[in-house]
Amino acid sequence: MRSRARVAAVIAALIVPLWVQEAHAVDADEALVIASGQVSSVQGGVGAIKAAVAKSQSKRTPAQQIADAVLLMGAKDYDRAANLLNQVIEKHADHPTAYPDALGLLGEVYFRSNQLWSSRRVFQKITASSSDPRFQPYLSKSLARLVDIAMRKKDDALLTEVIASIDTAPASATSLLGYARGKALLAKKDYVTAKSVLSGIDEKSEYGHQARYLLGLIAVKESTPAPVKLEEGQDPPPVPKERYAGAIDLFTKVTQLPPDTEAHRMVIDQAWLAVGRLFYETNQLNPAIAAYNKIDRTSPEFGTMLYELAWVYVKLGDADRALRALEVLAVADPKGQNIADGTLLRGDLMLRAGKFDKALATYEGFKATYEPMRDKVEAFLASTSDPGAYYDKLTKKEFETLDTSSLPPVALEWARDAEDGEAAFGVVDDISECRDLLAQSNDMIEKLNAVLSSPAKVRAFPELKGGLERAVGMLNKTALARLTLAEGLEDTDDDDLGGEVGQVRSARRQLEARLKKLPTTDADFATREVDAERQWNKVSQATQRLELQMNQNQAIINGLRRVITEGGSLGVVQDPTAIAAWEAQIKDEETKIGLYKQQIEAMRKQIQSGRVTAGFGDQRFVEDELVRLKYGELLKKELELLSGGAGGGGLQKYSQKALPIVKQAEDADAQVSAAKAELDKEVENQTSGVFKEVAAETEKVVGYQVRLEELDGQARLLVGEVMMRNFGFVRDRLKSMILRADVGITQQAWEVREDQITRVRTLTRERAQQDRVLREELNEVLDDAGEAPAEEETK
Repeated sequence: MRSRARVAAVIAALIVPLWVQEAHAVDADEALVIASGQVSSVQGGVGAIKAAVAKSQSKRTPAQQIADAVLLMGAKDYDRAANLLNQVIEKHADHPTAYPDALGLLGEVYFRSNQLWSSRRVFQKITASSSDPRFQPYLSKSLARLVDIAMRKKDDALLTEVIASIDTAPASATSLLGYARGKALLAKKDYVTAKSVLSGIDEKSEYGHQARYLLGLIAVKESTPAPVKLEEGQDPPPVPKERYAGAIDLFTKVTQLPPDTEAHRMVIDQAWLAVGRLFYETNQLNPAIAAYNKIDRTSPEFGTMLYELAWVYVKLGDADRALRALEVLAVADPKGQNIADGTLLRGDLMLRAGKFDKALATYEGFKATYEPMRDKVEAFLASTSDPGAYYDKLTKKEFETLDTSSLPPVALEWARDAEDGEAAFGVVDDISECRDLLAQSNDMIEKLNAVLSSPAKVRAFPELKGGLERAVGMLNKTALARLTLAEGLEDTDDDDLGGEVGQVRSARRQLEARLKKLPTTDADFATREVDAERQWNKVSQATQRLELQMNQNQAIINGLRRVITEGGSLGVVQDPTAIAAWEAQIKDEETKIGLYKQQIEAMRKQIQSGRVTAGFGDQRFVEDELVRLKYGELLKKELELLSGGAGGGGLQKYSQKALPIVKQAEDADAQVSAAKAELDKEVENQTSGVFKEVAAETEKVVGYQVRLEELDGQARLLVGEVMMRNFGFVRDRLKSMILRADVGITQQAWEVREDQITRVRTLTRERAQQDRVLREELNEVLDDAGEAPAEEETK
């Protein structure tokens, strides 16, 4: 029984491999059919390669590029939109419609991305061409945007120039131009003319809401008297109710307009805010509350409304509702500009309401949030007295000593809101943005040079890359057709032959394992791309581990420095000799860490270059071509030898049938190679063109860097002085707010003490009263019993 089982197992072990091999083997006649079909399919696909060449030579039309830019603007991808529009402007300056379309859209892109100087340059170019009929449709929008830019930048000369252009514009009757002119006149404080212009705008037009709001603002300006200097300790006189009645009426009319667009809804909310403020100013508190409550939580003005509403309730004496408004503010707008003052006001109201524990928690929470910020600002301001150095750190993003990531936005807003802060921050923002753009340009130039100088240069041209992938895939398919013929050859006779044909067969068999790895489909090429990316990912991860280890060493060094610096205060006995040795070793380690950082940065650049050059066209594809050509030569030589009778009759007959298919495969390869040569030629042509463009752009970038350094030097001291002063204002404001919190904590402790003293006095008084009552009752009882009171006996 055991012997039979072993025999059955051996038979099964022999039969199963034979069955599996039989299932995957290719019959000789079948191999001829399959190979012929594979070669025919390659011949039929040559036209697709030629189509790829034609597609690569065709360019997208200006209208298509503008449509792409509009889609990118809708997605708020302003950088890519600007790139497309600049291409249209540079290459199609004579186009009757594309050029003005692209110029108008480019100015709007710059405006939306807050690149106001670039936007001004583009819009001024349009207004300077106002006599050209091509630019007439964009003249109104350009002039309106120039008004916005002049008001934001406080450029009075530009504002005067734009008003003059609007007055002479042929389309001055449009509501947009009328609104822009009225807004500009309001900024120039020409209230009479501004009122006349804005009153002429139809309230049903696109800018009717905004015009009516500005009319209310003009009424406020005209109703507000000049400020009067008050004596010390003198309270300002109360504002009469009728002073702003006209302005309130105008703002109320704005709120009655239909909220049909997002912009109109925002204007209506701002009108409700204005009504509430004017009612508060004239001490009409209940109408002010009603106006503020018209703004719902979906409005951008909701946080501002809550803060101002709380002050109305404070003035009304309703501390509970003021507290509720501030609590909602803390949840609804925790990063708003009023959150700091609102937190302190909430603590004051809690203290007034007798909620001592909550008031203390509020004050302490405020200090925990803002005191570290004040300390960092003070430390930074104390670190240097050179405004230029301060400016350098801001513009070169070396602000680590201040740790801007921990600063709430309100601190930077305070610095911006201070005198000349907006202009100074604008310069810093512009300089920083220019540095970022130049760094990105240099990085892009390095990557382009790396790609264009590598064997994988075709990766820079996606259309050509797709065509070359198709061509290489077809060549690989003919190689696999040859492999199919070889399998039929093996099916006929797979013995090892002698002589020259045996050597050729052996060499051919050695290449087959590598030949089977040739990519033929889109999925195969994609897999190779993923493999190449994965290899560079491993290198990048190893680099990150090295960087982490370097950071750990830096942390150890920082800890050692702290121990050396503060060791005495911590009770550590310090040996001068040991400290000197430690300091020398720390200095040596820091030098090494600096070198490691440079090496890691160089490694990162190499990884970036490797990522963009890995994939199609790299060394693996070079090896594919060598294997493919060598295998074709060996198979043809083997078939020629066998057809001459070197391997017997069966192999001779098969070889004679296979050789015509090999010739067909060679013809197919020739056709594909010719089409591929056209693609390679087109790649070289486009590479040469891109090289020239990169060289020209490199020269421009160098010029931009030189010009930026010149402007940077001019702004360095002036802007540094303004910003240092403004951050000094921020520090002083933080000090005063923290002092206010400290006063609140002190007052809370005093109130708690007074409350406890009052309670002790009350309890003492109540106890004395109870003692007196008990004593009187006792005396009455003793009197009734005829006994002397206890006090007389004691006497």
